[in-house]
Amino acid sequence: MKKLIIAAIALTWLYACDNSNKNASSFEITGNLTNTKGESIYLEKLGQQGANVIDSAIIGEKGDFKMNHYSPSVGFYRLRISASNFAMLVLDSAQKVMITGDARDLGNTYKAEGSPDTKLYLEYNTLAQGQKHRTDSLGNIINDSVMKIRFITKKERLSKEDSLKIVSLSKSLQKPYEEMMKVYDDVLSKKIKENPQSFASIMAVQQLNTESYLETYHELDKGLTKKYPNNNDVKSFHGMVQQTEMTLSRSQAIKVGAEAPELILPMPNGKDLALSNLRGKVVLIDFWASWCGPCRKELPNVKRCYEKYKSKGFEIYGVSLDKERDAWIEAISKEGLTWPQVSDLKFWNSEAVRIYAVESIPFTVLIDKEGKILATDLRGAELDEKLAEVLK
Repeated sequence: MKKLIIAAIALTWLYACDNSNKNASSFEITGNLTNTKGESIYLEKLGQQGANVIDSAIIGEKGDFKMNHYSPSVGFYRLRISASNFAMLVLDSAQKVMITGDARDLGNTYKAEGSPDTKLYLEYNTLAQGQKHRTDSLGNIINDSVMKIRFITKKERLSKEDSLKIVSLSKSLQKPYEEMMKVYDDVLSKKIKENPQSFASIMAVQQLNTESYLETYHELDKGLTKKYPNNNDVKSFHGMVQQTEMTLSRSQAIKVGAEAPELILPMPNGKDLALSNLRGKVVLIDFWASWCGPCRKELPNVKRCYEKYKSKGFEIYGVSLDKERDAWIEAISKEGLTWPQVSDLKFWNSEAVRIYAVESIPFTVLIDKEGKILATDLRGAELDEKLAEVLK
């Protein structure tokens, strides 16, 4: 259904709970649809767990229907005739909403009066549909080229030369595609900022990259929190924005060129060792653990690099995510690790994990003699090559 592009975006951070009350109220939905056959029509509340029917009606001979047995809390709803024929609505209590459209193709034809958020939702979908048409056109250029080459060569399978032509064409279209996406994202961001208190904007904003458009997320979060301070969906969105901001802040902290955040953790002898104590040397912060198979597999390569470059000003600050001290000490001995080792034995709750935004191990951060980050996640030959470059 072309009109419902945004509806396909998963609301992964929204609550599925239904705060509505089954009381008669001033809220009602009336409608007048064409091409009806006396079908039943259902109003559904959407949530993370799916859709729940909250009201229903039978469409009359003249296409009229009315629903007024439910008082909805603000949120996302669906007016459904069948599983594939429905209209997305963004409703609030006390509204009087009028729906018109073609009952045979409700999703592509419906209009809603009396629901400002639903109107805005349809505007967002119009933008999304236009963007989809433009990106599909670029894809069709490549598909047409493939079919043309096959027609000319009369081959079921393309030759290497033909395949290279397709790759070259794809690369030539990459920049126009990225420019097209940037224009769309900027237009969408502007519209969301113009409607920061609209529930419909929650769905639309999910199309935007959080890192590039964090300000847009912030403005929407601020507007919705002000208007709906006690709404669970808004609280969930607020939590998501906060978590995203925290994650981006951490990732910014370990970007190449940034100063490596300080770490002060205990060694096996119980004494603390600060990362800054190694200033003046090129240091590899090596995140690992005794229980990590890939880490143990990578350690021989790390050892080779250490032996090769330690006389040239190279040092390693090994940070273990172990939780059992004995297992940690045993692994150090068994692997023959002679460089400084530290751990707070807090597993994934280690402060070092939070500070360096560690998502998996083994993970490394290479810092220069001044404590600036040179590279991250170097392994195998890449680590050796980078050290050779830095310590030449």
